[in-house]
Amino acid sequence: MVAATGLGSGLDIESLVSGLVGAERVPQEQRLFRQESGITSILSGLGQLQGALSGIQPTLTTLLSDSTYAAYTATSSQTSAASMSIASSGNVATGTYALETSNLAVNQSLTSGTFAATDTVVGTGTLTITIGTPTYSGSVYSAFAPDAALTAVDIDIDSSNNTLSGIRDSINAADAGINASLVKDGSDYRLLITAENTGVANSVSISVDEDGDGTADNSAADTDASGLSQLAFNATAAQLTQSAAAEDAAFTLNGLGLSSSSNTLTDVLDGVTITLKEETTSPVTLTVASNPGAITSAVQAFVAAYNAYAGTATSLTRYDATTQTAGALQGDATARSVIGQIRSTLSTSIATGGTYTALAELGITTNADGTLALDADTLNAAIAADPAAVKTLFAGGTVNSTEVDGVADLLDTLLDGYLGSGGVFESRTDILNTRIDDIADQREVLDRRMLTLEARYRAEFNALDSLLAQLTSTGDFLLSQLDSLPGFNSGSERN
Repeated sequence: MVAATGLGSGLDIESLVSGLVGAERVPQEQRLFRQESGITSILSGLGQLQGALSGIQPTLTTLLSDSTYAAYTATSSQTSAASMSIASSGNVATGTYALETSNLAVNQSLTSGTFAATDTVVGTGTLTITIGTPTYSGSVYSAFAPDAALTAVDIDIDSSNNTLSGIRDSINAADAGINASLVKDGSDYRLLITAENTGVANSVSISVDEDGDGTADNSAADTDASGLSQLAFNATAAQLTQSAAAEDAAFTLNGLGLSSSSNTLTDVLDGVTITLKEETTSPVTLTVASNPGAITSAVQAFVAAYNAYAGTATSLTRYDATTQTAGALQGDATARSVIGQIRSTLSTSIATGGTYTALAELGITTNADGTLALDADTLNAAIAADPAAVKTLFAGGTVNSTEVDGVADLLDTLLDGYLGSGGVFESRTDILNTRIDDIADQREVLDRRMLTLEARYRAEFNALDSLLAQLTSTGDFLLSQLDSLPGFNSGSERN
């Protein structure tokens, strides 16, 4: 239903109500708009500053990587098949190599017969563990050549350790070059013995001198399938089953056939460690190359990222007196704190234990506008003169038995605190978004109050309109009564 107002008085009540309500609403709406606009501008500025800082972090990751400071790099075309690393900085065999692996080095494994329980008594006596190279007759030894550099280990088994689990523990405690474990086979248990190292030359021979089997030189009595003799495995007796024979790694490098007792090859290429991981069906390309300029390139990338950030920070915080315009974060405490701490970190002196302790000594200086300048010649000279100090200055390290954080370490930690979850930017953004939500609530309150005010004004004007209508009606009635009196001519009087 449409309400008609002002009919009694001719007043434009709707215009009056609208004008009065607008006079109340507009100043408050403008105040809320200014507040919201200011907060939105700060949010935008913080987002831009945060993005600029995020651009620095990848360059810090590079400056913190050991590979950046390596004189050489080693890469593999198939890291699942073989990996590489530089073992030393001198006498490194640079070049490209084709690797094919036909066999990986394998540890020898020996398995006992079955025992009813882990606490089953096996027997007492002495186990003698010898590491060396076997000659096989089928799957058992026909001869065994001990490693002359190693001493055979005797393990005494008595009533305190003569159970299956006790023998396992005694073997593992003896540091004899083998490991022992118990494997459950159905409802029974087996003793599994594995050589610690791969390769044929790291095979194991186990001799037994069992109590009750006669004298120590009665070898025939120590080779039967009962008591402690059940654990014999040597050129005379094979009561254990060889579940896996030791094998050497077999591979070719640029077509040259080679072998190794280990899958970690430290003496095939000078200064390079190659780790064989799986047998190959196609050649793996191994590349060893010098790494000149890696540090310089990493520093140049950092300086470029920092300068992009510095330009953004300056734009957001400056005041242009000519145009009388301020950046979104001009005077903002959070921005001032972040920018100040970053500048301070760049000027930190690092106890490198070497020639260089500050970025300025490497040719990295600060311009008047807050950006960085890099003198590449000075940096390269420093790298050549004291590379260890340069690395420590950026990436930290151990100096005189003390862990030292470098400039990149400090900056990375600082940025994590700013940009990470719960950091300065997230916390400040949450506060500002809460203020925007509060402004939205204030708008709703204002809308409800204006509706109430509009209703009150309309009621008051309608009451006035009704009163004026009554007064007009009364006036018209009085005039008509006067006109009806004898001899009274209201019209002529009025004229």
